Amino acid sequence: HRPVQEVSEEAYFFRMSKYADRLLAYINEHPDFIQPVSRRNEMIAFIEQGLEDLCVSRTSFDWGIPVPFDPKHVVYVWFDALTNYLTPIGYLHDKEMFHKYWPADVHLVGKEIVRFHTIIWGCMLMALGLDLPKKVYGHGWLIVNGAKMSKSVGNVVDPVALIEEFGADAIRYFLLREIALGQDGNISRDALIGRINSDLANDLGNLLHRTLSMAKKYRKGVITKGAGHTDFDAPLETMATATVRDYTEQMDAMELSAAVKTVWALISRTNKYIDETAPWTLAKDEAKAAELDSVLYHLVETLHIVSVLITPFMPTTARRIHEQLGFTSDFDAVQ
Repeated sequence: HRPVQEVSEEAYFFRMSKYADRLLAYINEHPDFIQPVSRRNEMIAFIEQGLEDLCVSRTSFDWGIPVPFDPKHVVYVWFDALTNYLTPIGYLHDKEMFHKYWPADVHLVGKEIVRFHTIIWGCMLMALGLDLPKKVYGHGWLIVNGAKMSKSVGNVVDPVALIEEFGADAIRYFLLREIALGQDGNISRDALIGRINSDLANDLGNLLHRTLSMAKKYRKGVITKGAGHTDFDAPLETMATATVRDYTEQMDAMELSAAVKTVWALISRTNKYIDETAPWTLAKDEAKAAELDSVLYHLVETLHIVSVLITPFMPTTARRIHEQLGFTSDFDAVQ
């Protein structure tokens, strides 16, 4: 080990302390700016202990972007890296494009770099006279079988291999269902397979298969609303309406795990609706034809709603459901 040496070098500083009070006031006035709340509280505490000016150049090495007015200095990597949020969207050279994309709706970053994206970046933007991003969200880490991923331990999960084996939709679903955004989450192969079998195959897959099979068997694949109804129709309609409302609120609040669970509650309820209405029994009685029409219509419409709601995290599956249900409208236009 080399002995510790005290060294000094010439450097330029960004007077970040000048913006401390203003940034703190902004955070307090915009409670949704930093999410989740735990990250917000960390940043407030960091500012309140006193912001120091930020060293933004180095002379002890020569790799990096030279300071334009003093080429023997190179710019501190985080100081130049953050500006990459601005330069590709037209800052200083395409005003129309810049105003279209800035301020950003959200910066989604790892929890360990929230300070760079809220405090350093926030002060930089204030110095430039630009709006801050509307929200900075610090996500958690993935933990494997209770331990942090490490190359030396050999427990790093290869996402490409997982996707090749299970598909991107299944992986997205598992991560969003198992882990609340902003928190660390434990993942394992057994848990992944369990979710695929239970939620995707048994719940969603079974609902789709039963619906398509009965639509083909009883109505040759042609479903109409009709004038009939069952006692179970209205409760399902009420839940579907509430699902769309709750899902929208949860997605807007970036409560992605809750949104996924909300959709799956509707899927489970619709499977129960099949058992309650017993279409196979209705099909045996010609006098119940209108009721059967209503049941099949409600199944198809609910699956249609589900296909739209799962699009952000299971786009391939959503498109397949849309097509298998026989909708002739363009799937992308439905969104």
